[in-house]
Amino acid sequence: MKHKGFIFDMDGVVVDNHKFHFQAWMAFSKKYNFPLDAQIYRDTYNGKTNADLFRMIFGAISNEQILQYGAEKENLYQTLYKNEMKPHKGIVAYFKYLKTKDVKLALGTSAPTMNVNFTLDTLSIRSYFDVIIDGSMVTHGKPHPEVYQLCAKQLLLEPKDCIVFEDSIAGLQSGKSAGCSIVGVATSHTSDELKNHVNQIIYDFEDPIVFDL
Repeated sequence: MKHKGFIFDMDGVVVDNHKFHFQAWMAFSKKYNFPLDAQIYRDTYNGKTNADLFRMIFGAISNEQILQYGAEKENLYQTLYKNEMKPHKGIVAYFKYLKTKDVKLALGTSAPTMNVNFTLDTLSIRSYFDVIIDGSMVTHGKPHPEVYQLCAKQLLLEPKDCIVFEDSIAGLQSGKSAGCSIVGVATSHTSDELKNHVNQIIYDFEDPIVFDL
C-alpha cells in the first residue's frame, strides 16, 4: 500500500445517507422557520459540525441550546434512517481488505457522537477503526484541517502518509489542508462538482482505484 493511514469521513462515505439528513433538516427548518433547500444544503451544510450550523442559523446561542437543537435534529434523522441504514457499497469488504495490510484506519467526521454510535454500532463496524474522531472532539469544523490532523496524530502518522476519503467540498479542503492525500466520493456532490477539488473520484468502494492507494 502507498499509504500507512486510511481515514474515512462518515456521512456520505461510510454510509450514503445524505437524503435522510436533508429530510431531517427540512423538517427542522420548517419548524423553526429558516430558509433551506437542496442547493443551500449542498453548498453550506455538508461537512460542518452541528455547533457551526446552529450558530449560523440562530446566531449567538448557548452550548446548552446547541445540544438541545442537535438532539432534536439527530433524533429526526435517526428515526428516518434506522430502518434504511446500510454500509456504502463495497466498504465493509474494503475494511476487511485493509485489515490484512500493514495499515491503520480512522474515522474523521463532523457528526455528533450520538450519530457516530448510531452508525458504527447499528452496522457493527466499530472494530475496524483504530481511531475515531467526531464533531465533539474538535474546536473547528471542516474545512479547517483539525479533524484530519487529529486523526493522523492519534494514528501516530504524518498527514502525508494518510489518505482521506471525503464526499463534501469542505471535507476535501480539510483533508488537503491537513496535508493528507484525498479521494473524492461522489455521493453528496457530482463528479463534475468534485473534479476541481480532487484528482481521484470514486462512486463506491468496489472501484478498483481503492486497491491501489
